[in-house]
Amino acid sequence: MTLPLSVFIITRDEAERLPATLAALRGFAAEVIVVDSGSTDGTQEIARSYGAQVVHRDWAGYGPQKVYGQSLCAHDWILNLDADETPLEDIKASIRQVFAAPETARAAAYALRICYVSRFARGLAPARFGPVNVTPRLYDRRRAGFRTDSVVHDKVVVFDGSRAPVLPGRVAHRCVRSYAHMWEKIGAYAAAQAEEKARKGKRVSPLALLYDPPAFFLKYLFLRRLAFVGWEGLIIAAAHAAGRALRIGMTLERFRRER
Repeated sequence: MTLPLSVFIITRDEAERLPATLAALRGFAAEVIVVDSGSTDGTQEIARSYGAQVVHRDWAGYGPQKVYGQSLCAHDWILNLDADETPLEDIKASIRQVFAAPETARAAAYALRICYVSRFARGLAPARFGPVNVTPRLYDRRRAGFRTDSVVHDKVVVFDGSRAPVLPGRVAHRCVRSYAHMWEKIGAYAAAQAEEKARKGKRVSPLALLYDPPAFFLKYLFLRRLAFVGWEGLIIAAAHAAGRALRIGMTLERFRRER
């Protein structure tokens, strides 16, 4: 049974990873919307072939893009996914249970377990003991939603401040398409963060280079459990730590130019 649920996904050049996500949504959600920001690899055509509605919007940042995506949704209940996130059968069963309950018994939002899948894995099986990001993604737009103009931050906010319960099940996260692509994204994200800091007048000390990147490396390696995916995890943690150093450097550069 198709649920009265809108799913929206923001994309740019996701022809490789998007099909698995859209295939998992067939017969599950009543509406799938893809907000594309100028793909040149056929992403739009692939999305249409799976029955998704495709809307173009120039890239405005993560927050604005997701606020716009949810504004297009026809249903009050919304699920937000990234193009590299595929809901597995166990999480889809949990979402069906939410819809089987009366409206009055439902929470305003539900958090999903976004589970890391190795780029070398066969299929969509998440890495055992690997990184898991728990974050609200399924929500009732009347009581929760994206509410930010930040170009680097996006998160579902529950309007009354209540906590979103975590649904049993997993979303497979194929976050690394290639290391070159990963580094390109990290660089773009660092530039966006530096721009936002400069816009808000937030300065940074060069001394931050001594402690922030190493602390970030350890955070990714142990708190985010990348240590459990071997050398692949080391590469990802090191790249993100380098991205922090790059962000600090770009922020210092911007303020120095403005003197």
